[in-house]
Amino acid sequence: MNARVAVLTPPGTGAIATVAVVGSDGWALLERLFRRAANKSLPSTPVQNAVWFGSLGEGPGDEVVVAVKEAEPELRIEIHCHGGRRVVRWVVEQFASHGCEEVDWTDVESVAGFDQRARRLLTQAQTLRTASILLDQFQGAFVRSVEAILASPSLEGLADLAGRVTVGRHLVEPWRVAIAGPPNVGKSSLVNALAGFQRTVVAAVAGTTRDVVRVAVALDGWPVTLADTAGLRAPTDDIEAQGIERARDASAQSDLVLWIIDASAEVPVEPTDFERPPVRVLNKIDASAEWAADYPADLRVSALTGEGIDRLVSRIVQPLNAVPLHPGDGIPFTTELADAVAAAHALRATGKTDAARARLTKLLAHSSAS
Repeated sequence: MNARVAVLTPPGTGAIATVAVVGSDGWALLERLFRRAANKSLPSTPVQNAVWFGSLGEGPGDEVVVAVKEAEPELRIEIHCHGGRRVVRWVVEQFASHGCEEVDWTDVESVAGFDQRARRLLTQAQTLRTASILLDQFQGAFVRSVEAILASPSLEGLADLAGRVTVGRHLVEPWRVAIAGPPNVGKSSLVNALAGFQRTVVAAVAGTTRDVVRVAVALDGWPVTLADTAGLRAPTDDIEAQGIERARDASAQSDLVLWIIDASAEVPVEPTDFERPPVRVLNKIDASAEWAADYPADLRVSALTGEGIDRLVSRIVQPLNAVPLHPGDGIPFTTELADAVAAAHALRATGKTDAARARLTKLLAHSSAS
């Protein structure tokens, strides 16, 4: 049989994985094993760049996305499936059990040009959204974007690529959000509301949270770490003082700080000692005092009733959603690439187009060599 099957993503567990089937008999195998959604049939011959959603395997099978990456000169099909080890193994065995030769990915022609770093990062993706973005980079989206920019005399498109730097820095590393404020304003309750389950201790006793409690969540498809911090006030003992110091450190190291204010308190407690202005979140609006009606909060929420939580989620991930993303967009997907693109953009913005071009050319050469 003229067909080979290989796992393109490296060993490990990720959000998604990619399995390639290469060879002229691959189409017949796909017709036998794959069922399109809504009982639609596959075309009689492969269609270049076509993508279908459906189920693989006999019986209920497992949901996958199938793409024809190359129809000529040699057929190459990619199956995108769940990234769990057992699922990936099962997908490979579906083809191997029907006579398809299992080979190492390095033996599959045309995959060697994929960016090695994106392939490694793909296994670390924590959400389907970030895995999809990394898969595009794995298939050369970033390199194509830089090549297109270099083909323009004025480096057209560099500003768009630089606008995606923030996203690129947080495809694997979560967006860090510190939940800060005085004791008993509902910080832990807000964390639990955002996480969807009770992960932190909630009590009407000041000083309950003595350490930083970190909760990993996915908000609008982005990986986010919420840091529930100790209440900021004059400490009553050494243990609380240590918790408050850790709270300040967590806030300083975060990408965003939410300062929580109790709308039911006698007076609001204003934020102090922050390098960057925090987002002021008025909590407990279900039991507001009179002053709260005119308070200039950035957001008004109730961890108890859920009111305003959707707006809070949107505000948390706003920096990640600031630039519209489309399938196939190039993203500077590592800190090194993000720094280089940002530096090139800064050079171009100051009129140093030749220096910006040289920076991107060097980056592209280094990326290709990797």
